[in-house]
Amino acid sequence: MSTEIFLPMFYMLILTSAVFLFNTIIRFKDVLIDKGHRGSELYGLSLPSSASNITKQGDRNLVNLFEFPIFFYIICVLIYVTGKVDDYFVLLAYWFLGFRVLHSFYHIFINGFLGALPIRALFFVPSWAVVVWMWFRFIQMI
Repeated sequence: MSTEIFLPMFYMLILTSAVFLFNTIIRFKDVLIDKGHRGSELYGLSLPSSASNITKQGDRNLVNLFEFPIFFYIICVLIYVTGKVDDYFVLLAYWFLGFRVLHSFYHIFINGFLGALPIRALFFVPSWAVVVWMWFRFIQMI
């Protein structure tokens, strides 16, 4: 069986880890150094209201990386276990990864809106569509 499908999953782990490390550093700076809060507030259930926007956006993006991508991980494992890995599935997995990288970057550092629509949706919706397509294609193959 081809293991190529695991590489985009590994890169998603790298992305999630990078956002986690970024959040740790930015929280430390923002909450402990700049605001003078106690260490117990560094990773409380919620950020202090005085936290910067980039800290809040990074925090929310990290949560995003543990929500929707679970469907990506599950479908990749199912594709592998059933022996359905092909170049097209691997390409779709890389497309998902690319959209998630763009979404994370935009969400953390820019996070603009077009009226009430968050512009990051231009990266999220295609990533969602890729995973849905992977699921439909998989279901058709079994």
